[in-house]
Amino acid sequence: MSMTVGPSATAAAGYAGNAYGTASAAANSASPTDSTDTSSSSSSSSSTNVTLSDEAKAYLAAHADEAKAYLAAQAADDPPSVATLTTNARAWFDQQYASLGISSAMLDGQVAVDLSSQPRATLSVVANNALGKFTTDETAAAAKALQAKFDDAMTPHVVIARHTGDYASLYTAASDYLDQADANEKATPAWQNQKQAVLEGIAAAKGNFGKAPVTNNDNDPVRSLLDRTSVQTPAAAGSDPGTPSSNARAMLDAQANKAKDNGMELVFNKGRTGQQVDFSGFDNRTLAIMTLNADASFSAEEASAAKTELNQRTRSGILNAFDPTTGGGAQASSLALLQQYSAMSPEERKVLGFTDDYANKVMQNYRTMASIQNSLGSGSSSGGLAAYL
Repeated sequence: MSMTVGPSATAAAGYAGNAYGTASAAANSASPTDSTDTSSSSSSSSSTNVTLSDEAKAYLAAHADEAKAYLAAQAADDPPSVATLTTNARAWFDQQYASLGISSAMLDGQVAVDLSSQPRATLSVVANNALGKFTTDETAAAAKALQAKFDDAMTPHVVIARHTGDYASLYTAASDYLDQADANEKATPAWQNQKQAVLEGIAAAKGNFGKAPVTNNDNDPVRSLLDRTSVQTPAAAGSDPGTPSSNARAMLDAQANKAKDNGMELVFNKGRTGQQVDFSGFDNRTLAIMTLNADASFSAEEASAAKTELNQRTRSGILNAFDPTTGGGAQASSLALLQQYSAMSPEERKVLGFTDDYANKVMQNYRTMASIQNSLGSGSSSGGLAAYL
């Protein structure tokens, strides 16, 4: 489990005790990344030598135990302590300020540092600021990034809930998301308050199918998201279609270069000898854009292979929706299909031929199954038909 902040665990640990970057020069001179590079150079050129200053040696010695403890926690797959995450995050912010030429994480009310790649555990530690090492702007920026992660995870479920009326499933998804937090986050009042609010939301939604519960709880993250958003497709569907195309082209070229280095050819058909293309790093929208090939960036063979991969993934998702071992019957299968459809980009739907008519039919089937279940007494306070029988 990786909880590091910045380019590497030991590089971040090198900032320990340096809350505002006063020893950044020493830390940089002792950077593990630099040592690795020069070591590699030494193996290829015996004339290259590295000499650490006395100041750098002293700095490394002073923080060796902390770095070892951090790496030991990583090796044991244990989450780093709040103190370790705080130290590394403090160093990361200071490094960002130095490189960007700014002095705050927020400028004119906007987040001025890119926290999107930081782990959830780190964002939680900064946002909650238990050790008091972060500024108000830093905690606000981390809170926004933490909220963005929640919003991104919940958006497809919001779309489904608004189409089906099943808000209990939305709250259940939020509960599952909260449960994925590490022990440090779960120990915070913020997490505990949100968890309690979500559990209350589940109960309220089950008691009033077809309507979002009004929990009147400021700690309810689902209600907050519903209040701030409207029905929409996932954010990725609205991004620039040119970016995935250029990224895909670069990724294919890199694979082709690697194949050539190995004396092989990059091939797109399993019947041919060579290095088979690896689409594992391509998301579904990128595959769809490759298939459509609007900017002619791909060969016919590449576009065809992308479509084959997309078809296989979609077929697998549909089969999983009807997997009898998962339980839940027709209603659960319909919900799984709606989830799959709601997560698709417009490009995917166009390539696969999935239209709104398809979604409406699945949605109608879901409503029918839910209505039948309710009439049989499931979730009904009066017991329904089941109680009568």
